[in-house]
Amino acid sequence: MKIFILLLLVLLVSCESEKKPILKDISGDAALIRREIADFYEGLNNAYNGIPINTDSLFDYYFESDVYYVTYWGITEPIDTTKSRLQRALPGIEGYKNRLESMFVRVYDEGAYAFFILRQAYMLNGKEMDEYLPTTFILERRADRWKIVHSHRSADFQTINRLMEIARQTKQKPR
Repeated sequence: MKIFILLLLVLLVSCESEKKPILKDISGDAALIRREIADFYEGLNNAYNGIPINTDSLFDYYFESDVYYVTYWGITEPIDTTKSRLQRALPGIEGYKNRLESMFVRVYDEGAYAFFILRQAYMLNGKEMDEYLPTTFILERRADRWKIVHSHRSADFQTINRLMEIARQTKQKPR
């Protein structure tokens, strides 16, 4: 009986050791996600600076079509609304520059998230803007690349106030 119990314990231990998940190298996925985010913002930089680019296609390539974007002014909007808002804003923006800071990416098999600070500086309707925008993307693997399935952005108090000030000034101009 002791031999049977001993064999049973050995069998259980060997079965448990086989259940351990196989760890895979995800550093390549994290690097790919960083590159894709940088490429997206390079595309936006080009569009804002007058380089002909189809911004709808740019968003379609990096974002799932059913994504909702949580804006820094507290509105959740479908990505199509974000695209049309970008189209309306393009003519009023000059000297646009952006950079990504403090990017952190964590990959979980078929899902991932990326957190970073987006810095944007530009002239909006002739008024200087300098934005500090903490941003989070949730991504899912799509074959050999990643797509953004959720986007959330925050802003500091100064950014929101400056944008509101410019909006008020723009509305008060005589036509």
